[in-house]
Amino acid sequence: MVAIRNVGKGRGKSPTEQDEAQLRAARDVRRLREFSTFDKFSDHELQRLVRTARHESRSTPWPLIHERTPSDACYVLLTGEAGVYVGRDLIATLGPGEVIGESAIRSGKLRSATVTTTGPAEALRIDRDDLAGLLDELPSLREAMDATVARHTSVTSAAQPADPEPKRTRLTTSVPAELVTRFEQAAGQAGLTVAAALEEALTNWIGDNGPRH
Repeated sequence: MVAIRNVGKGRGKSPTEQDEAQLRAARDVRRLREFSTFDKFSDHELQRLVRTARHESRSTPWPLIHERTPSDACYVLLTGEAGVYVGRDLIATLGPGEVIGESAIRSGKLRSATVTTTGPAEALRIDRDDLAGLLDELPSLREAMDATVARHTSVTSAAQPADPEPKRTRLTTSVPAELVTRFEQAAGQAGLTVAAALEEALTNWIGDNGPRH
């Protein structure tokens, strides 16, 4: 992995390294300007974002975030693609300009999916504490994050398996106490539990009075 901190985090660097960092920062700002997510950002806001973030790159597939883990950072994908997985199922593919991992940071919950690049990729990493400050300082970033959270939540929610309908449930209703007592006595005389007797009674009643197929 090649990780270079942008201007503002470059203390101790040589003049050459600082020049390279400034060139990379300028290139990252131009890249962000190409993405619709950042349409409403001013040049100053983009520069502020890039200065705070850390540029990272890999030449091989790279897990950005892991499902069911705490959130420590989010990413803006600059180049390459990333697959979104719930369990082992691929549910979406993200491209450049996508913000990744922001939802869990803001909600304080564990991550709901794993996101891994599919090959060579570059991204801006924004640490959790830095993101909190940026959200307070940059209204455009908050708006972009809200839109991204809504979009990503709909994708991951659709991928979650629906809870199976329970096979049994507790019946709560109000009937005369005397009738309940007689029913319990009749069930005992028949050698049945109250639950089994009630199930049989309901089945018979539905058979006599339910819709005909």
